[in-house]
Amino acid sequence: MSSAAKSEPTRTEFAISEKEIRFAFGVFFFFLAAYLITWGGHYTSGDGAQKIAWAKAMLSGASSGVSPSPNGIYSKYGIGHSLIAMPALAIASFLRSHTGIRSEAALYTLIFVFNGAILLALIAYYLSHFYARRQVLWVVGVIGLATTWWPYTKLDFSEPLVTTLLFAGFVLMRFGRPMTGMLTAAFTITIRPDAGILVALLALWFLLGEPGRRNIIKITVPVLPWIAVVAWSNYTRYHSIFDHGYANEGFTTPVLIGLEGILFSPGKSIFVFSPPLVLGFLGWRRFWRNRALRADAGLFLAIFSAELLTYAKWWDWSSDDAWGIRFMIPAVVIMCIPAVEVVERRARLAAGLALCGVIIQLIPVLVGGLDYLLLVRNHEAKRTALYLSGLNRVDFEDIRFNPRYSQIAGSWILLRHMLHMPPRAGAPDASANSGTPLYETLPAAVWSEAAQWDFFWTRRTPPGRQP
Repeated sequence: MSSAAKSEPTRTEFAISEKEIRFAFGVFFFFLAAYLITWGGHYTSGDGAQKIAWAKAMLSGASSGVSPSPNGIYSKYGIGHSLIAMPALAIASFLRSHTGIRSEAALYTLIFVFNGAILLALIAYYLSHFYARRQVLWVVGVIGLATTWWPYTKLDFSEPLVTTLLFAGFVLMRFGRPMTGMLTAAFTITIRPDAGILVALLALWFLLGEPGRRNIIKITVPVLPWIAVVAWSNYTRYHSIFDHGYANEGFTTPVLIGLEGILFSPGKSIFVFSPPLVLGFLGWRRFWRNRALRADAGLFLAIFSAELLTYAKWWDWSSDDAWGIRFMIPAVVIMCIPAVEVVERRARLAAGLALCGVIIQLIPVLVGGLDYLLLVRNHEAKRTALYLSGLNRVDFEDIRFNPRYSQIAGSWILLRHMLHMPPRAGAPDASANSGTPLYETLPAAVWSEAAQWDFFWTRRTPPGRQP
């Protein structure tokens, strides 16, 4: 056990401590302020647009929001994300009809700002029962500012919502509220049906610590309403309780290729995009040795392993368009928690990895996490073919596996343009020998036009996105 560890409340007693609650609220308000400063306030993804369209349709009562698009395609996404968005959209509609103020995108994207701060408050509340505050503050600071969690407070994807709800359920169950916790965690299956794997692991974790028929009932009953919601939404769309939205997509990637890409590819590796994850693995063994946290350590590792093996097989293992691999957000954030054990033991390494993480996250926070990918999609970036004549288009395989064309490299060029320090053109014959520099794959004017600050007080029209 860490020298700074505290005495453990048993899992069955809900030991509400005013001291820990005040501490968690302090963390929440700090990160809420930080994330509001860097908030974008605009829509970001095509996936989000479909979820918003469904939420609007449900608010208006138009076929329950499941009418097909003009090309006959139904929304394939879970209904939960749209349900979460509905209150913000309803308020925006009210404001516009009564005041003329347009606030839809702002109120909707605030969901992700609050979601980001809530998760860190929950982590602080959980860890403060077992570790000194200086260690806890360091861990939530690293997760909040040095991992992909920060950029995703500006992007409207579902994975951050899943992460917060799952961890909220875990905390409730950890401190004696199994039914409320499972009800909270199981809502994630309405957002992403594959979150059922994580919910099942959470149920197994609870039952290993609290076996018995009564406890099986306690954690089974709260799941049933959300299963019914998923079944209803699927049947309404497809006349089947089984979701056919991903009928043409599947687990077709050879697992070793997916594992290599997720773990080690220079353009998508979770360790490259979230360097503090290394600290989580270094601290996991000591975290597990703490008898008060052994079961939790097992759950955290199981969540990471399950997500890794699941998405390594998915056809689009890199989860594009995304900053890094968004599928792995729950796994990365949760596995960073054991880093609390290395704060004082490996201070220099921890500080170095944290600094690297902050620098990496600052790039998409400043200029937008998806703008370089949209640039590649909407313009024909060309590179010289090595050892062969002609030109090749820069594609997503280049982004995944060639560090020269990686997402971080491309976003860095956009930031340099914003700072009025664009790269210089190389020697004319250099491309034939060592490959075309990323900056030279597109005209300088294209880079300049795409480079825009990503803050709510700036007006921006990123590449390929409507104003």
